[in-house]
Amino acid sequence: MRKLVALMKIRKDVPFVEARRMYEEEHVPLVMQLMPMIKDYRRNYLSVARAYIPSSEVLPDFDVVTELWFDTASELEAFLNRIRNGEEGRRLREDSRRFLIGGTTRMFDVDEVVTLRVVDWAQRDG
Repeated sequence: MRKLVALMKIRKDVPFVEARRMYEEEHVPLVMQLMPMIKDYRRNYLSVARAYIPSSEVLPDFDVVTELWFDTASELEAFLNRIRNGEEGRRLREDSRRFLIGGTTRMFDVDEVVTLRVVDWAQRDG
C-alpha cells in the first residue's frame, strides 16, 4: 500500500464547524466520486484547545491532516496526475476553496510504520 498525507488550512472567514461540515458532507463524496483509486480516506481535525505544545507561539500552520491510501504506486501516480493536470483536480481545488485556503495544502508520500500492541511489551522477554 502507498500513503499520502496532506496538511490543510481552513479559511479564517469560515467557522471551523461549518468548514468541517462542508468537508465531510460535500467535499468527501466528491473526492470519492472523482478519485476511485483511493482505498482509504481519513481526516484528522486539530484541536488547538487540546494541543500539547509548550507555547501558544508554536501553533501549527494547518488545521486538518488528511490521509489517503492507495493499493499500488501506479494508483498513487494516477491520483497525483489527476490532481495536478486533470479536470478532477481542477474541480476538487475549486470546491475546496469554499472552506480551505487555496494554494496552502501540502502533500507528502509517506512510509507508515504501525506498532500494534499484540503482547505486553514489558513482559515479552519473560
